[in-house]
Amino acid sequence: MKKLFNILAISSLMLLTACSKDDDIKVITPGDFLPAYPLSYWDYSDGSRILTSSNYVHHSYHASTSSKNETQECLVPIWDGKYLYKYSIYQQSTTMPLRKLLNATGSNAWVVEENNGVTVKRTETHLDSLTISWKNNTDTTFKDVYMVTEHLGHFDYKTKWSIREYYAKYVGLIRVEVNNPYQDVATPVIQKDLRSYSIKFPENN
Repeated sequence: MKKLFNILAISSLMLLTACSKDDDIKVITPGDFLPAYPLSYWDYSDGSRILTSSNYVHHSYHASTSSKNETQECLVPIWDGKYLYKYSIYQQSTTMPLRKLLNATGSNAWVVEENNGVTVKRTETHLDSLTISWKNNTDTTFKDVYMVTEHLGHFDYKTKWSIREYYAKYVGLIRVEVNNPYQDVATPVIQKDLRSYSIKFPENN
């Protein structure tokens, strides 16, 4: 009986220690323009579905390309197979370990990649709304949207861009467009539009 009591006591102590450890770890909750809370999903016109993990997961990454030191471990969701730090994703890359998708502040260009002297930037533009054709050929208007344009640093992002992503508040990614940046005039092609989604917002949100 005493042996059983000792086993139970040790097990309880280990459980409490594990809980305390998780309580001390910072949780990176999703931002309003990419609310990738666990157990959420988004379906798109190209037949793809973006999923989030069933819970927050432990993660850290190399903060600098010149150091092997890792950041402090955090709890983050997995979105589209990538670790999500609010508006940035972790890449399995030693050259660009963290890639910012958007700012959601209206601030202008930031660098997302630099390779062999070529700089890739993203520029953010706020839109009051964006209307897309949704279910049963009806139009759906999303309000408070950020258009994020990815382009080579030496190109004009308004005409010579490669990718545009649109993020709506409390919804997330609603449209992706692609373009040939080597044309004189932008001729965007819609790669995918949002068709349906389900977001598991926290109860106190």
